[in-house]
Amino acid sequence: MHSTCRYLAPLLFLAFALPAAAGQFQEGEFRMGAHVAYMNPNDSDFDDEFGYGAILKYKFTDTLGIEIGGDYFRWEVDELTNMPFSGAPGPVTYREVDRVYPLYATTLICAPFMEQSGRAYLGLGGGYYYADADIDGSYYVGDHLFTISGKLEGQWAVHFGAGADFQLSPHIFLNVEARYVFVDLDREMTHSNPTVGSVTVKDEVEFDNWQLRAGLEYSF
Repeated sequence: MHSTCRYLAPLLFLAFALPAAAGQFQEGEFRMGAHVAYMNPNDSDFDDEFGYGAILKYKFTDTLGIEIGGDYFRWEVDELTNMPFSGAPGPVTYREVDRVYPLYATTLICAPFMEQSGRAYLGLGGGYYYADADIDGSYYVGDHLFTISGKLEGQWAVHFGAGADFQLSPHIFLNVEARYVFVDLDREMTHSNPTVGSVTVKDEVEFDNWQLRAGLEYSF
């Protein structure tokens, strides 16, 4: 969490201490946009990843808006921190390809002050992290070869963040945001041998992560 604060603090400063640098997001305005996102999960099983997504925004009042969006992330895992088969004699193989599709809604609380070039905001929201995985592996117990198969299941999530919109033209805006997400993912693995039988192991993966996001938006 300390690393999260280290990256979130500069954006909070940018968003609220420098309002003159921050886009006009006017009442009744509708926007659509696309962005790239950098994700840094806290769990050591997962590496930092880049993804992308799209959003829709609408402004209800001068200071209150809503954002609806979706993202896509993909990564590979070749070793788990706590493998239930790590003590097995002989070679152990493991490969997991994960695809995660966050769908979310965010309440935007815009700064009461506004400059011609932009506006800052705070965001609070939630959504669902859909997950899909290909899990494949093997290991030996004595003379018996066990194969591993499994899946990753999504969960509900909540997030908060801060950002700013910068006006590049009458209809084009640059958006930057730092976001922290609280979410768990459920991993299920089945260990099988045609002679001995099979066993299924379930564990909950704490997937809390922080994200840096940047994209372009078009206003109507």
